[in-house]
Amino acid sequence: MAIGLRKNSTHWRTVAANFLFDVAIVWFSFAVGVWIRFSILSLEKLFEYGPGVLISSLVLPVVFYVGGFYSPKSQQGDLVTRIRWLSFGFLSVVLVVLAVGSIDFSSRIGRGVLAASGSILVLLLSVRHLFIGDRNTKRWKNVLCLVTGEEDEAAAAMLNYLWGKESEAVGLVNDGRYSPKSSLPRKGSVQQFFSGDNSPRVDFLLVRDQHLANPRLGRILRRLRYEGVEIMSLADACEEAYHAVPLGLITDSWLFRASNAAGLFYIKKLKRLFDIIAALFFLVVLSPLLAIGALIVKLSSQGPILFRQVRAGRLERPITVIKLRTMTVDSEARGAQWSGSDDPRIIKGGHFLRKFRIDEIPQLINVLRGDMSFVGPRPEQLSMIETLDDQISFYRERLLIQPGLTGWAQVRYPYGASVKDAARKLEYDLYYMKHMSVIFDCFIMIETIKIILSGGVPQGGDRAYLEFLRSLEFSRMGDHRLESKAQIAVSEQIDGSAKSS
Repeated sequence: MAIGLRKNSTHWRTVAANFLFDVAIVWFSFAVGVWIRFSILSLEKLFEYGPGVLISSLVLPVVFYVGGFYSPKSQQGDLVTRIRWLSFGFLSVVLVVLAVGSIDFSSRIGRGVLAASGSILVLLLSVRHLFIGDRNTKRWKNVLCLVTGEEDEAAAAMLNYLWGKESEAVGLVNDGRYSPKSSLPRKGSVQQFFSGDNSPRVDFLLVRDQHLANPRLGRILRRLRYEGVEIMSLADACEEAYHAVPLGLITDSWLFRASNAAGLFYIKKLKRLFDIIAALFFLVVLSPLLAIGALIVKLSSQGPILFRQVRAGRLERPITVIKLRTMTVDSEARGAQWSGSDDPRIIKGGHFLRKFRIDEIPQLINVLRGDMSFVGPRPEQLSMIETLDDQISFYRERLLIQPGLTGWAQVRYPYGASVKDAARKLEYDLYYMKHMSVIFDCFIMIETIKIILSGGVPQGGDRAYLEFLRSLEFSRMGDHRLESKAQIAVSEQIDGSAKSS
């Protein structure tokens, strides 16, 4: 039962809105520049400059997205880093405009218009991303967590660590029976806190699915929901904070909510059109890289250039996946095996092809065939499905949709070579299945390009998310110092990362 819980995260809609707002800022700046230069808003001139303005208006928000400007925590970064990304974004606009003008001289933007437009653009972007953003870092004023056990406290401690700067208060209410051990503010029992007409305002109350299934607590929570208190499950809170959901928090009710939230019209109709357009575009753009990759394979080893392997498609139907061969011809003579970064079966040059995902380009043909989607969970070998399903809860859920050339798990988690890695990736795959949309797919494609250019996802993946999982593991071990241990672990991880960089 999940009555009153948030149906879906607004994160990606917010990201898209910010993306489009920056697109509009670029167009507005050039329109004002034309007005300043010619003393009239000449739509004819703006149309003439259209190619350069259009491309630069798309490049700028892509740069900002890669720089993390549209993340809820973007404004918590240091000022110098934000100024660097703003400068990089502005420089990208100028370079794109100049490049387009040099290719198509008829659309070349004059120096006067460029100077005026650039000044307006710098001013608007600085106000928007350096000043206004700082005033909007608090997403919630008051947050309460319902705790009935140690796992709830561990989750509350980690969410406080991540969201503490975004809220004025994170407090705990209990069920009247459990006594919290955390140092977070304790507000008494949920019945006492919300009793009377003058109870303090709360932006949302964090609960778990089992709280809703409890007849006594469920009755109280339903009453609060009708009184206007927003109820959020711990699983949904993880989605908000990490864009993944821990397998230990997934229940049948969460899976049903996920299937109910997914855009079925997009899955059945628009996604196929999106796949065809994206696959054709990238086949043309990436054909030189594909030719170079094929040459590397040919010169590095004996055998075919392409590698074909039967994998599980949607509903576990067999599909033949095509890739550039990066391993020896007899690499699977002993059956299916995990492949790590130091796998001796990888041919010379194969590491390069795998690191920059060049070996995956031929799978665009699979996308055109309809065997795969452009974005979705990666297809797994048929022989691995049974093994992983026996060891990982809900593993077969990912087979309900088309596998993808790239996916949310692929841009958030590095190459995996174990069951544990497969479980972590499933947590991102399930999040994608719930939130899939054309907007989300577009941002995953941007993330994919970023990962390819940077040479892969950093080892360890999302540190904050892994530390959250570790905090839940502390609670299972019966350690009562949940908050301090979780925060120490996060601090050590961040300190170590800072030293290494």
